[in-house]
Amino acid sequence: MNEWKEYEREDQDREKSSYYYTESIKSANPKKKSSWKKILILVLIVGFVGGISISIGIGIGKPLAQNVIKPFLEQFNKAWTFQEDSPSSNEYVMPEKEEEQNNNISPITSTGQKSPVVEIAKKVGPSVVAVNSSITVRDWFNNPYSKEGTGSGVIFGERSDEVFIVTNHHVIDQATKVTVTLLGDHTVPAYLKGYDPQTDLAVIYIKKSEIPAEIKNQVRPAQFGDSDELEAGELAVAIGNPLGTEFNNTVTVGVISAVNRQLTLPDKTMTMIQTDAAINPGNSGGALVNGSGEVIGINTVKLVDAKVEGMGFAIPINNVKPIIEELVNRGSVPRPGLGVLGSDIDKDVSSLYEIPIGILVREVVPGSAADAAGIRQGDIIIGMENQKITSMDQLTKIIKNHKVGDVVEITIVRDFSTKKVVKAKLQNINQ
Repeated sequence: MNEWKEYEREDQDREKSSYYYTESIKSANPKKKSSWKKILILVLIVGFVGGISISIGIGIGKPLAQNVIKPFLEQFNKAWTFQEDSPSSNEYVMPEKEEEQNNNISPITSTGQKSPVVEIAKKVGPSVVAVNSSITVRDWFNNPYSKEGTGSGVIFGERSDEVFIVTNHHVIDQATKVTVTLLGDHTVPAYLKGYDPQTDLAVIYIKKSEIPAEIKNQVRPAQFGDSDELEAGELAVAIGNPLGTEFNNTVTVGVISAVNRQLTLPDKTMTMIQTDAAINPGNSGGALVNGSGEVIGINTVKLVDAKVEGMGFAIPINNVKPIIEELVNRGSVPRPGLGVLGSDIDKDVSSLYEIPIGILVREVVPGSAADAAGIRQGDIIIGMENQKITSMDQLTKIIKNHKVGDVVEITIVRDFSTKKVVKAKLQNINQ
């Protein structure tokens, strides 16, 4: 209780001190209360003297006015002249309004600098298009109907009457019809140049002659950057068409979250750029842009999970360049392949059925490298190029390290007992 009393006394002391702001009104000067009496006396004196001067005449009144009345009035004015009070130091004076200054403050950033994203969007936006696809599917009664899909694409080059656009393969996969929407509301037919499922890339093109004349000068290729120079933390701008043309050329901003991410998809593993710039359905095939307005990736995948947010992935543009060059010039990317479909035989299966660990060949593609080498259905592949084979994924990686036309040695077990080595000449599986 004593402690609380001490606090109360301290509060009271602060209230009595000048710590708090107070406003006082200056009281009137007591001397000024008798000023009206003095004025009345002065008027009587002047009237009296004036009356005398009038009665005596001008000859006597003029000297009297100069020698008596005038000095008296001057002395009276010095003693009783009213002056305006100047404010005391503790009085609040309303400050005069300062002239407004034209600061030209930019509302874009806290530093007053214009955001670079504005110029990036202006530079790259016209090069990003909406890719609309139509796919024929069948219902439960096997009746065909058309299903519409949408994605994005990036204009990257032109040749004669063709304007080339890169997009994701899954955007146009199995499409029976593809159109491209330019600058938000100009739709023209699109044609397939080539695709590569392994990298999920495709090239389509539109014809210059079919681009409306009023926008032809606005359609231009984007500038590609160098994705090998990227570092985590750099500015990243995603431009695309989430949820279709209704939200065409949507700009989202983030950073490069990581580079060289190994992302495992159902049918392949890809090296990707990770970003937290929003990538939504319809953004696939769109541009990931750096701070210089250069395309450094093709937006492809977003990780969808209730536990995480802001994890989008793009194919590095340095990986894209050689692929789209092949697609433009050849229509496909040469991919070496063996031509077999198989199932893994792991330790458990091997122990259960007393068969070797490896790959059980379930099907051989007619005319393939495996077919030409004499590999049959039911064979077990246990080795390739002096390496033990334990899975289809391992076999695929080894083949990828070779070129079309390379000859490889394959060790197989036939009829669960006979081991033999065959030679196969790898063929282009994209022909």
